[in-house]
Amino acid sequence: MTSRPRLLLAPLLAIALFACGDAGGTSAPLDTTGPNPCGACAAEQYCSYGKCVQDPGLAAGGEATCDYYGYAPTNQAAFARFAGGMTRVRYVTSNVVVEPPFDKIVLEMNQDQLFTGGAPAAGEYALTGTAEPGAPLFLRGYAFCNDFDCASTFVATQGELELTDPGAPGSALGGVMRDLRLKQVRIDANTGDIIDFSKGKVWCVGDYRFAVDVPELRTAEGSCVADGSGDKIGDNIKNFTLQNCYGDYVDLHERCGRAKAVWIVATAGWCGACEAFVPEAATRANGLVDQGLDLMVVIGENQLAGPPSLEYCLDYATTKGADPAQVFIDNDGSHGWPTLFGAIDTYSGGSIGLPWNAVLDGASMEYIWSSNAGSGDLYSVQDALLSAE
Repeated sequence: MTSRPRLLLAPLLAIALFACGDAGGTSAPLDTTGPNPCGACAAEQYCSYGKCVQDPGLAAGGEATCDYYGYAPTNQAAFARFAGGMTRVRYVTSNVVVEPPFDKIVLEMNQDQLFTGGAPAAGEYALTGTAEPGAPLFLRGYAFCNDFDCASTFVATQGELELTDPGAPGSALGGVMRDLRLKQVRIDANTGDIIDFSKGKVWCVGDYRFAVDVPELRTAEGSCVADGSGDKIGDNIKNFTLQNCYGDYVDLHERCGRAKAVWIVATAGWCGACEAFVPEAATRANGLVDQGLDLMVVIGENQLAGPPSLEYCLDYATTKGADPAQVFIDNDGSHGWPTLFGAIDTYSGGSIGLPWNAVLDGASMEYIWSSNAGSGDLYSVQDALLSAE
């Protein structure tokens, strides 16, 4: 980690993936050569089959076809899970920034249905008609997102997927999405039906190159594992110790079997978006503590991006309406959150969006969900754990 999360100017649109309860995941920096095979294209151009092309509407002497051009991600991750007797692999790449909003695209492959005989193999696949969840190949885009919702949803209207590495669990996933074009749609909240509308924006993504490793399928133990089984979704998170605002050293695993869900919020004194979010988190946690929700607010940096002191911690907790026993400091003097992020993968590729949230199963400290690798929203994942028998 750097001494402070990098402040990135988010493009209007970008890509990420949801993965709740996935069997495993991995994240990696993007290739330094960049995901765009063309490099940087000029204004109102995008990369198509390896060449920068002009907006087709403008090229024909008319109005622009595209509202947004290209794609500039900051990180990527892959996940694998076995559900319903089938293996599903998902890929995430996003432009997560220091504070919301961020944008994303979901790409999921049902490997038993997509590949002949269920054996992953290189090949080419059409990206049109891939907007339905559970299909052999699923692709959607989302814009202006936080941990709870996204303002806009997009589906593919054209494009091809060339898989060079098909991404079987425990191997590489890589390829190129070529000439990808997305159109904004609405989703019926009751039926999930896709509703087209005339004023929907068009995103000409063009070519996008990706490469990441897919982890082996993971199965968490049903109880806490002192040394953990890893730091990815589906792993049992190892025990670690943080100091709360009262100066007490508290082990993560003190919560094992005591809490149903452990909610971790990484925050900093300079984080503007955290000012409203942390009080909201404290209010929700106080209301659900009897149902088994345990909140951990972890401060990595003070308002000057320096190490937070216990005095600062106590003041921060008091002004946010949080229990000082549930607010912790995590900074070794050189950079923030070394203990927390040494135990839990942020799936952020080095660009950490704040507030960053994670949810663990209180019975086993299984890593269930995070801001950068979650299916559904933060509260629905917590509610599912709290309501489980």
